[in-house]
Amino acid sequence: TLDVGAMTSLRCFRMLVAMCFVVAGWIPVVRSFVLSAEGRVSMSILSSTAPSVSAPSSVWGGEEASMNKRDGALFLPDGGPGGVTEAVAPLGPGPGALENDKFDCHPSVVFWRDFQRDGFWEPRKNAAKIAQIGREFALLGPDGLRFWVQHVARSGYFAGNAVLGTTAYRVSEVLSDPTPNLLSYSSKSDKRTGLPFALTPTFASRILLEAVLSYQQDYDEIRDGRYKMPWDMISMLNWRASPLYAARQTGRFVREAVGTLGRRKRGSQEDKTIDIPQVANNGNGSEIDYPSYFNTAFHYQTDGWMSRRSADVYETSTETLFLGRQDAMQRTSLPPVVSLAKSLSQKGTLESRPMRVLEVACGTGRFMTFVRDNIPGADYTAVDLSPYYLEVTRENDQYWRRLRGNREAKPATIVQAKAESLPFENDSFDAVVCVYLFHELPRDIRSAVAKEMARVVAPGGVVVLTDSIQRGDRPVMDEEIANFENMNEPFYRDYAEDDLPGHFENAGLACKSKIIRSTSKSLSFLKSEEL
Repeated sequence: TLDVGAMTSLRCFRMLVAMCFVVAGWIPVVRSFVLSAEGRVSMSILSSTAPSVSAPSSVWGGEEASMNKRDGALFLPDGGPGGVTEAVAPLGPGPGALENDKFDCHPSVVFWRDFQRDGFWEPRKNAAKIAQIGREFALLGPDGLRFWVQHVARSGYFAGNAVLGTTAYRVSEVLSDPTPNLLSYSSKSDKRTGLPFALTPTFASRILLEAVLSYQQDYDEIRDGRYKMPWDMISMLNWRASPLYAARQTGRFVREAVGTLGRRKRGSQEDKTIDIPQVANNGNGSEIDYPSYFNTAFHYQTDGWMSRRSADVYETSTETLFLGRQDAMQRTSLPPVVSLAKSLSQKGTLESRPMRVLEVACGTGRFMTFVRDNIPGADYTAVDLSPYYLEVTRENDQYWRRLRGNREAKPATIVQAKAESLPFENDSFDAVVCVYLFHELPRDIRSAVAKEMARVVAPGGVVVLTDSIQRGDRPVMDEEIANFENMNEPFYRDYAEDDLPGHFENAGLACKSKIIRSTSKSLSFLKSEEL
C-alpha cells in the first residue's frame, strides 16, 4: 500500500509540474500573490518538516514555538500596468504578526509563519514531501485515500485549466498581431530572474506542496470533528463530479482567461473599471445604491461582479488561481460557527428556534453550502451586492437541498444589500461570517462593515472574518505580498497593512481565535453576553 501511494503521489506530482511549466502567461497572476523574492533568500533547507496527518497537534509547533517577528518591507507602485514595485526600508513587524497576541492561535499560525521561511526547498524535497503526505493519507483507510485522490485530481484539473487558458490567450495574441512578442505580457519582476515569467521548478513544486498541505490540514480538521467532510465529496453523484460540468466550466474559464490576461497586459483605466449606475432597481421593487468602489473590475474580470457571465465563471477562475485549494482555505471559517452551534444545542437554545446565520458578501454561495451542510437546521441569510451572484447563490442553495434530500433545511434567505448598511435589526443573528471581502474595500468601509457585523450579531454570538493573509503572517512573502494589487485590487496594499482586529474591537467585539491555511487566514470575534 505504501509503494502504491508513493508511486501515485510522485506520478501526480510530475504530471502537475509538467502542466505548470506550460502556464507561462498565467503564472504572473499567481506569482503576484504568492511569490516571494526567490533570488534574495538563501536556499538552505528548514530542519523542521510539515506535520503528519495523523500526528498530534504538537507537530505544528504548539506552545513551544516562538512567535518572534521578522521585519518585512513595503512596496510602492511604479504606475506601470502589471508592473512590480520597488522595496523601501523595512517597516518592522506587520499587522499579521502583531495581532497574534490578541488571539487564541491555532498551531497553523506558527506552521505557516515558519514554512520555508529560511529558504525555499529544492523541487526534489517538495516532491518527496508531497509523496510522504500521499503515503500518510493511504494509511488512513478508504476515506483518507479517497480524499487524497480526489484532491490531487482537483489540483490537476485546475492546473489543466491554467494551461488551456494561457494557450488560448497566446494564440489570440498571435492572431491579433502577425509579429507578436509573446514575452511582452510578463511583469517587470520576471526580468529579475533572467527566466521567462520566473517559472522555476522550485516555484512550481512549492505551490503544489502548499495545495497539498492545505488539503492535509483540511482533512485533519474533518477527522478531529471540527466540521464535516465536504458534501460534494460524500457522493460522486453530483454535478461538480460530472465530466460535462467540468468541460463546460473549462470552456467558460478559457474564454475568460483570454480577456483577463489581455486586460492585465494593457492595464488601462478602461480595463480597470466597469460602468454601472449609481442607483439601480434591485428587482424587488426598491432601489440599490452602488458605492463607487464597486465599479472596479476586480481581477480584471469581465464585467467585474456585475454580470451572470462573471458569476458563472468566478469559482473556476479563483480555484484555478489557487490550484484548487480555495475551498480548503475557506473552510477555516467553519470551526467557530460549528462550535457555537454545538454550544447552543447543549444549552437547549435550539429547541425553541433554529440557529441564525448571516453571511456577508456571499458571492456565489459556495461557502454557504458548507455551513448549511454542517448546520442543516440553521436559518441562513446570504447577502451580496451583486444581483447576478445572488442568482447563482439561490441555485447553489436549491441544488444542495435537493442533492442532500434535507427536508429539515428551508431555503436560504437571499438579500441584496451593501455590507456597510445591512438591512437587519440589532442582535438578529447568532453567527455572522464574511469571506474574502475586506481586501476589496477601502479602509473606512472595512471599519463600517465591522461595525455592522457587530451590530447585527446577538450577545454571545460569533463574528468570523476570513480573508487573505497580511504582512507578518508569512514573513518570507512580506516583501511582495502587496503586489497582488497588480491584479486590479486597488485596496489590497492598504489591506495588507491594516489593523483588522482593531476594526472589530472598536465595534465592541473581543478577539477569540486565529487560523491560517496557506494564503488565507480566519479571525473570530465574540460579542459579550452582557451587552
